[in-house]
Amino acid sequence: MAGNMRMELSVDFHFSAAHRLPFYPGPCFRMHGHNYKLAVVVAGEPSPKDGMIRDFEEIKAKVGEAVLLHCDHQNLNDLMENPTAENLIVWMWERLSPLLPGLKELRLWETPEYCVSYRAG
Repeated sequence: MAGNMRMELSVDFHFSAAHRLPFYPGPCFRMHGHNYKLAVVVAGEPSPKDGMIRDFEEIKAKVGEAVLLHCDHQNLNDLMENPTAENLIVWMWERLSPLLPGLKELRLWETPEYCVSYRAG
C-alpha cells in the first residue's frame, strides 16, 4: 500500500430518545421522541501492519459506552437543560474526541430530513 494515503471511515449508529426543548416556542416545547442516526467519521492513514485506519468494532464499543449508553431510550433532558441536536452533538464530541484519535466529524440526524454536523478544527 502506498505511503501517505489519508482515508476516512464512517460508522453509523441508531438510537431512540425523548426530549423537550424548554426555550422553543412551538410543538417541540412538549416532550416527544426521535429515532436518531449518528455517523462517526475518523480520519487517518491505514496501518502498514493490518491495512486499517481503526477497527470498526473498537469504534462501535467506544461510542456505545461513551454515548449510546447514556442516550438510547433515555430522556435527553436528564443529560442537559436544552437538548437541541446542536447541543447534543457538542456533548457527544466532548465525550468521544479523547477516546477516538483522528475523530474528524460527527453527523446527527433527528429525523431523516434534519441533520447537524460537527467537525474538527
